Amino acid sequence: MIVSAHNGYPHWLNSGADFIEVDIRRTSQEVIVLAHDALQPNRKYVELDEVLAAACGKIGLQLDLKEEGYEVALLNRVLEKCDPDKLVVTTDKADSLRKIKAAYPSVKTGWTRRHVEPTDADFIALDQAYFTEHALSFGVPIWLWTVDDARLMDRIFKDGRVVGLITNRPDRALRLRSGI
Repeated sequence: MIVSAHNGYPHWLNSGADFIEVDIRRTSQEVIVLAHDALQPNRKYVELDEVLAAACGKIGLQLDLKEEGYEVALLNRVLEKCDPDKLVVTTDKADSLRKIKAAYPSVKTGWTRRHVEPTDADFIALDQAYFTEHALSFGVPIWLWTVDDARLMDRIFKDGRVVGLITNRPDRALRLRSGI
């Protein structure tokens, strides 16, 4: 699984990656937008509806929730347009993961962590700096972020124990995965 990282929309929309990551926040007007960092006044943000129109049916979406409180409303909107098999939700908020799983048990969820801990999520989205044999020993599927180094990518693909690779370089990852 290759995921383009850090708001891969629109740059990596047609990259051939399995998913694009989009960081999700909600404005004070309750508009869902793409933003990694806290929203700034008077700044224009890409709205989630634009991404759904462009991506659903073409590429999977990894929604990385940065805030709590609108999880079910978000999933209701996304699942009107996107196939649940092409949707993954990640967050570092355990309560958000519980709410999503309670409302949508079939939607895959990942707990974003800097270390491996027991979880009810489907996988751990683990910072590459904490990727060790010990992390793999927990038996929890791992999506590793943000891997841009070709040597590490190659090692991960050859090893096969990491199930998802989140990268700013899906072009490089795709070449390495295919053996080109």
